[in-house]
Amino acid sequence: MGYMTNMFISRVDHNLICGICTGVFKKPVVTHCGHTYCEECIKLWVTDAYAKKEKTCPECRQEVSLPGTAPVLALRGVIEGLSVECQNSANGCQMVLRLGDMESHLKNCGYTLVKCCSCLEMIPQIQLHQHQSKCKVGHESSFDSHLKTEIAMLQNELAKTKKSLQIAEETIKKLQRNLRDLRVKTRIRPIRANEELHPAWDSDYGYGYSPRSVIELASFISRFLFQRPPYVDPQRIFTCLNRCYDYYRNSAAFWQDVHMLLATAAASDWFTDQQREVLISWLKNLAREKLLLI
Repeated sequence: MGYMTNMFISRVDHNLICGICTGVFKKPVVTHCGHTYCEECIKLWVTDAYAKKEKTCPECRQEVSLPGTAPVLALRGVIEGLSVECQNSANGCQMVLRLGDMESHLKNCGYTLVKCCSCLEMIPQIQLHQHQSKCKVGHESSFDSHLKTEIAMLQNELAKTKKSLQIAEETIKKLQRNLRDLRVKTRIRPIRANEELHPAWDSDYGYGYSPRSVIELASFISRFLFQRPPYVDPQRIFTCLNRCYDYYRNSAAFWQDVHMLLATAAASDWFTDQQREVLISWLKNLAREKLLLI
């Protein structure tokens, strides 16, 4: 956006006014159709025009594009040479300077507003020391009162947080107890339904973690080839089969046990069609690796 016209000492030529923001050009650029605008203004205009699917010059309505604009360096020099009041003139600064020198002047201008750390009031920098000498005494009690209020609010929030945390911990413990009860009920459900666990089945046994478990799992599946016990989770068994295949298919001592396990599982009705296809692919890979034909 351009510079405000009221900051200049003398009347600004109308040829230096941006047709979009009506301010004095700031970093002026010219379009291919010959019209000049502030660099930021034309960018915003074209970006907004993208949403409307229109990209035309605000003056002549010819099509414009950002890559087609170019900076007007001579015009920038003219504008930066204009005399302006300091931006802190409302705070007491009477400096008149070139617009191009404004940025460096503001870094050292004594009338730039700063915040008093005691009362938080915005004071011109040149008056800050004098203000603080009075503010420290005059506002000490109010400052202490402000701190006490802040401390009380923090303590209140801390008490509420501790109470909420205590309630949350009690809720977690209650949910954990409910979860344990549900797990116990799930384990005893087959017995209530008169479904006795087979002696060969161990629900806590890690099938697939030892070579012996490969044979034990194959034996158990063969006992119930076409009638899987309801207390056996087929997804867990499929995961165990995958483990056996990954761990022992390359073992010279146990690959035949893995082959027997996979063939038994593929012949059962324990698994979905998709899982059975995976079992068959494992068998083919195993046969290919060992030069067998199945």
